[in-house]
This record gives sequence, structure tokens and C-alpha cells, in this order.
Amino acid sequence: MSRASEQINIGQRSEAEGDYVAAAAAYRAMIAASDPRVAAEGYFLLGRVCWRQGRLEAALAAYESAAASAERLHDTELHARISNGMGAAHYARGDHDAARTAYAAAEAKTTDLTLQGKVLLNLGVIESAEGNHEEARDFYHSAYLLFEESGDSQSATLALHNRGMVEADLGLWHEADESFRAALGLAAATDDREMLARTLVNRSETLVELESFAEAIDHCDRALAIYADIGDEVGRGESLRWRAHALGRSGNLVWAERNAAEALNIAMRAGARLLEAQSARDLGVLRGLMGDRAGGAKELRRALALFTSLGARKEATEVGAMIQRPTPNRSLRRIEDLENPD
Repeated sequence: MSRASEQINIGQRSEAEGDYVAAAAAYRAMIAASDPRVAAEGYFLLGRVCWRQGRLEAALAAYESAAASAERLHDTELHARISNGMGAAHYARGDHDAARTAYAAAEAKTTDLTLQGKVLLNLGVIESAEGNHEEARDFYHSAYLLFEESGDSQSATLALHNRGMVEADLGLWHEADESFRAALGLAAATDDREMLARTLVNRSETLVELESFAEAIDHCDRALAIYADIGDEVGRGESLRWRAHALGRSGNLVWAERNAAEALNIAMRAGARLLEAQSARDLGVLRGLMGDRAGGAKELRRALALFTSLGARKEATEVGAMIQRPTPNRSLRRIEDLENPD
């Protein structure tokens, strides 16, 4: 095995394990190589690690170096991969226009079906974040077709999952259910347990809207078992929050309140502030519906402070309006959530 291959293997293994410091060190060793192709790949991989760390300016700087190297090497496919990475970094910075420009450059350069699909998937994420759900749905569907053609089942699963999410945003519950069921089938076939659990949780919302309460609760139970097995506490919290939603909509407020309270405790222990805000809001609603006006108002005030600090203005406005009412009396209907690309 060559020195470059060894560093790539070390870096990718470290990345998969979440050891981004070790991964970055391996990729920097590639950058120091005498082979310009190895160095260009090293810059690209370093940019990806910096993006995963949230070091977005460092990511863009590494991508710029990678792009310059790819230009000198006349390697259009590497340049396309770099442009896709730059798009993700720009999106994370909140610069959607720059992200779209980078993704367009990637799409124009590549002939690889999987990368074309990833570009469309990422464009769908932007449209979804901006509330353009119809456009996002079209992007996700097109991405799914490309992934299916290229044989990339894992990415196809994500495209189906995301398509289901925006169909739920549009209130197309039967269509969303079809997308989620297809995603579950692929996730099971590829033994992608994390995506299986994530899809089970999100399909539970659709099942609630279709009034299949028992199946929705079962989906959350299956997700809870997976998250417990893989040691994902935040995933457990999300599963409990949606289990509380299903229980509440089925009329079992006592157990819904217990599940929402446990989800809140998990979020607080894990430092998952968005989950904490969402769980506090749901718990406040449930306690208000159960007649505990003081307890409900306390949790709603906690949710308002958290949503405000997170910059989630829509959610903060809604919770603020709920607090103004003498008794929190909101139905247990869905509230939209946020998402990010890979």
C-alpha cells in the first residue's frame, strides 16, 4: 500500500469514527506529498473535515486550494466534487446564493450520476429551508431517480426520506407515507440502521395524520430500540418526543406527558438545545391541556427563550402567542422542523 493510500485510509476511518483531529492530520500529510494529485485530494478531504467540524472559513480555504490544484491538473471531476463541497460550506454559512452558484458549477462539470444526484439533493435542501416545498420535492425526486440509476442505494434512501418530509410539509400525507415506506425498504435492505430509525420516527408523524396511532407508536418504539443499541441519546429523545405526539393525538395525555418529559430530560443532558426547545413546547402544551396551567406556562416560557436564542423566529412567535392565552389550549398538530444536508 502506498503512503498516500495509507493516509486516505487513516483519514477516512478517523472521519467515520468522528475523530476529526486525526482525520485532518492524515489529510495534511497528503497535502505535503510530492504528487500534485495526492495533494489536491488532500486539500479536498481536509475541506470536508473542516466543514464537519463547523470550521467553515477553514473549509472554504481548503476547497479553494483544492480547486486551484484541480484546475492545474485539468481534473474536472475533482473540481466538481470540490464545488459541491463548497456549496455545502456556503449553505452552512447561510449564504444560499453562493451555495446555488457552487452547486451549479458542480452540476455543469460532472458526468457522474451519483454526484449529479447529490447536487440535486443539496439544492432540494436549500429550497426546503426556504419553504419552497414543491420545488424541493421536484429536486428530491430527480435526485432519487439518479441514485436509483447509479445504484447508490444509501443516497436513494436519503432522497426518498427527504421527499417524504416535504410531502408532509405540503400535507400530502398519503404521498409522504409512500415515500417513507420506500425509504424504510431501502434502509432495511442496506442495513442502514441510523437511517432506518430516522425514517421510522418521521413516518410516525404521517401515520398520526392518517390516524394509524398504534402503528405510529410502534414505529417510535422500533426507533427507540435502534437508538438505544447504537448509543444515540439525542435520537432516543427525538423518538420519545414523537411518541408523545402520537400518544397525545390518540388521547392518552398522561403517557404523552411522561414521554415528552423524558425527551426534555434527555435533551438537557445531551445539550441538544433545539430538541430541548421542541420538547419543552410540547410538554407545555400537554400540561396545559391536562389542566396544569402553571406547569404548562413554565415549559412554554422555557421553549420561548430557547427558540429565541436559536434564532427560530417562527417557532418563537407561535410559542409567544400560546403564552398569552389564559390556558395553553393548542391542539397536538404538527409543527415544522428544520434539516441540513450531507
